[in-house]
Amino acid sequence: MSREIQSSIVQKSVAVVNLLADHKGRLSQTEIANATGFNKSSTHRILSILIGQDLVEFDERDRTYSTGPLLISWARAAWEKMDLSLVQDQDLRDLAVETGMNVALGVRIEHTVTFIRTNIPHPYRLAVKAGGQSELHNTAVGKVFLAHMTEEERDAYFKVAELEKFTETTLTNRQDIEAGLEAIRTQRFAISDREEFYQVVGIAAPIFDHDGRILAAISLWIPLRVASLDRLLAFSPALLAKTTEISARFGQLAAR
Repeated sequence: MSREIQSSIVQKSVAVVNLLADHKGRLSQTEIANATGFNKSSTHRILSILIGQDLVEFDERDRTYSTGPLLISWARAAWEKMDLSLVQDQDLRDLAVETGMNVALGVRIEHTVTFIRTNIPHPYRLAVKAGGQSELHNTAVGKVFLAHMTEEERDAYFKVAELEKFTETTLTNRQDIEAGLEAIRTQRFAISDREEFYQVVGIAAPIFDHDGRILAAISLWIPLRVASLDRLLAFSPALLAKTTEISARFGQLAAR
């Protein structure tokens, strides 16, 4: 096999994986072929290769494709290598002790938030645990990531996002969601006021690297039976102090 053919296969494989990663749902072979511009036989061959490497998963029930377990494992491993040595369990414990609130560390994988570490002094039965995922549009952590996306990244997100209405306060219109992003960047934290669960409020602030790119976000959240939103907001300085401290470990020299 010539280098040109090998390069073509790699490029086509990357195009298919990118397509599936950017699309929230599953796609048929025809949809993949139409979106990539590849012919039917080439699309089938590339999908077979990717399935064999666990980079793509095939659902025989409706004959559709999605990203495979190996791709998700790579993404999580990359984030863990980046944060585990610099964002410590003690950081979350310190925040939980100082504020009395639940604490969670989240990263963005594709178009969702994945929580990779938590400290939960006040359990809530519906809340996600470490390894769980939540949406971007209705969580404080998710809004932080939306606020620090490029315009192109947000366009890609809103193109596929379903923007489900979880509670009466969930925003489901792009214009309404984007209207609040500048305030998030200015005040350096986001708020979720009963938008994911009706009895839960939360705030979140970003962790940046030395180039000012968002790496992760830490949230404080609490069931309303324990504390009010106003009580939670009183701890925003403590949250910002901690995320600023952690960002400095990644080389971020000054608060954004």
